[in-house]
Amino acid sequence: MIPSAGVSDRAAGLLLFLPVPIVLGLFTRQPLGPAASLVVGLVVMATHRLYARPFALSRARRRCLWCGGEAGDGPSLEIEEPGGKTAWRACSGAHAESLVRTLGWASRRSRAIAAGIFGSLAALFGLSLAAGLGTPAGLRAEDAAHAFRAGVALTVLPLGWLSTSRGSPSAGRLPFPVHLQALVGTGWVLWLFRLVGLWWLAAGVLYAARRLA
Repeated sequence: MIPSAGVSDRAAGLLLFLPVPIVLGLFTRQPLGPAASLVVGLVVMATHRLYARPFALSRARRRCLWCGGEAGDGPSLEIEEPGGKTAWRACSGAHAESLVRTLGWASRRSRAIAAGIFGSLAALFGLSLAAGLGTPAGLRAEDAAHAFRAGVALTVLPLGWLSTSRGSPSAGRLPFPVHLQALVGTGWVLWLFRLVGLWWLAAGVLYAARRLA
């Protein structure tokens, strides 16, 4: 039996999404050692859009940006990304409304979201470098990883929990491109934000308590 386009698109999207947890694992677990893990993670992150974005854009008119399923003749949406306006589709009016509310919430807080993500990355690399140089004394690579986790968690948790219920029915310019969420569906990405965000925040609190004890 030949798989339908919807099934094959979902499978391919999930496969192309896998570099995301791989990068996060390299940044936070550092299995190759602090320096090598950060460099490899940065390379994977920087090159991901070279193949993930063309895939997402080529299917933007047939996949629902909210659930990742087949959009059919669902409503079209025009989204203003950092690189310009792009056209996408939702499979239903309900999913289109959820999508616009979520993106509207994010667009009104674009500076805070960008500061949270880039600030977390800066903390990760800056503290990792300082730990490698031994300045200040006692700073560990694990401290940098947990600072990154906490910063990301505090950034994505409000987006995950509040955007669909408190978002605006209109969206402006987004602080991030949407090809990443298009790989698996915005709704699924929000659940990842909720669950992983809570996990990382709790882990950070426990780690800080142990370090201060």
